Amino acid sequence: MDTFFEQIIGIKKNGKSIAGVLGIWFLALLLSFTVFLFSGYLGAFFILIIAGIIYGAYKLSSLFNIEFEYIITNGSMDIDKIVNKSSRKRVLSFELPNVTRLEKYTPNILNNIDAKEVVFACNQNDDNAYLMVAEKDGGKASYLVFSPNDKIKSAIIKFVPKFISNTAFK
Repeated sequence: MDTFFEQIIGIKKNGKSIAGVLGIWFLALLLSFTVFLFSGYLGAFFILIIAGIIYGAYKLSSLFNIEFEYIITNGSMDIDKIVNKSSRKRVLSFELPNVTRLEKYTPNILNNIDAKEVVFACNQNDDNAYLMVAEKDGGKASYLVFSPNDKIKSAIIKFVPKFISNTAFK
């Protein structure tokens, strides 16, 4: 019998992302005002330019709407990044029997790990976050910080080695 579980986690906007969105719209307003000032030289074409600026600002600000999807299918786990509910990209994929470490996440747990190697697929300060480390075929480890719900936890327990799963989700 095939197993399939999925969960979508929406990422909350932090101060940086809010500032980015506000900066984009402020710049769009400034550019639109500048184009409006030179509308005498542009004729009716300035309306198209302003419409293009507003559309561009909308598209750029929508890049800050991020979700992650956890997918478990027959012992393999995939993490997809979804931007603005329209584009999807596979961020990480590994086999659950290859998991070597699974524990509650704390920020100081990553002190000896290069930050570029860690995939954060949840909110940065989530209290229900876990760190999962899986060995890949080339011997390189994949580090995942994620926040699974109870269905995903039960699916992980089925495939992760018993000595890891018995201590992780207590």
